[in-house]
Amino acid sequence: MTQSVAPVSRAEEGYLLLADISGYSGFMELVGETHGFDFAEGIPPAFALVGVLLDSVADGLGSPFEVAKFEGDAVFAVAPAGDLDGRGSEVLAMLRETYRRFIEARAEADPARIPHECTACARVNNLDLKMALHEGPYISQAVQRQTELLGQAVNVVHRMLKSSVAAKVGNRHYLHMTDAAAVRLGLADEGFAHVESYDDVGDISGRVLDLEAVS
Repeated sequence: MTQSVAPVSRAEEGYLLLADISGYSGFMELVGETHGFDFAEGIPPAFALVGVLLDSVADGLGSPFEVAKFEGDAVFAVAPAGDLDGRGSEVLAMLRETYRRFIEARAEADPARIPHECTACARVNNLDLKMALHEGPYISQAVQRQTELLGQAVNVVHRMLKSSVAAKVGNRHYLHMTDAAAVRLGLADEGFAHVESYDDVGDISGRVLDLEAVS
């Protein structure tokens, strides 16, 4: 009889980052309407284009951030709190460099530059990037052969992708970080203040910054 082994749990404190491709759902809907949803005629190039964009984000996130998982149109990454505390300017520079790589990859993925053109794939230039950053405790839980991150801090950063920030900045790129992250990073005065209210995690106060570097 095989003896069951209790899943391994580990409590940690760190920065939780979600980089999400905005406009993805509408883009995929248009791809389906143009190419068909059953892939009977093959896989549309749009899926490879999105893969290139996700790769650019994952490649841009340098140490000590580590990609925890890909979540459809988003990259979920984590970094130990002690490795980033007080290093806000470096973190911000890295996130802006990640956005620059995303823009470069989007330009390279433009169907006008590859042997494929259609109404749907031409909309790749409408895709943009938004990021949510939070700091707090979480649990690393072994599940089968994977590690899942669990806890209230994880819930918070995921909720942040659904916010009213776009109503303030328009349909464009931005970094939305909680005060918990901003204070520990030393970025408490950057950007502008924003408070979002959620039914399950309550009011989340933070800062909103532009992802493009200020020249």
